Amino acid sequence: MMGVEDLRNEHSEITIMLDILKKVCKLLDEGEDVDHDHLEQLHEFMTVFVDECHHGKEEESLFPTLESIDGDESKKLIEILLAEHETGRKYAKAIGEAISDDDKMDPQNRAKLIKYVRYYIRLLVQHIDKENNILFALAEKKLSGEQNQELFEEFEILEKEKIGLGKHKQLHEIVHRLADIYL
Repeated sequence: MMGVEDLRNEHSEITIMLDILKKVCKLLDEGEDVDHDHLEQLHEFMTVFVDECHHGKEEESLFPTLESIDGDESKKLIEILLAEHETGRKYAKAIGEAISDDDKMDPQNRAKLIKYVRYYIRLLVQHIDKENNILFALAEKKLSGEQNQELFEEFEILEKEKIGLGKHKQLHEIVHRLADIYL
């Protein structure tokens, strides 16, 4: 597998999570309760899979590789994407704060959760589109096959270091189990 292909595949998993979040928002907005464990699992997917793993691969490997090859041409795009990563982290933090320790969510935290989940969804939908259609096309154009393969190998190492062996698979299983429940 190539590095860019790996990132695209992860976007597919993230999109499933976003679809689940849309459904969860709808349920919460309608006054329904959502299983507290499911909320925590979705938050873990955001912080571990999306941020530590996926964004970590981009920030620590893809972006520096592209900048070293491409220089200023990709610099502005990468700056925009990095800013979006930071915004996503802020939203994920607010979402984590809104998920109370109790099974029953108070109205203030419910409203905060709905608000920041919607912000997060909107941000990531636009972010994924930018990466899929601009960043990854640029990377595939600029990187040799060997460089793209080396990226994938770096990603494998980063994944083990960042989230640990087997965690990636576990998070995939969680999101697919939640998809079976909500979608």
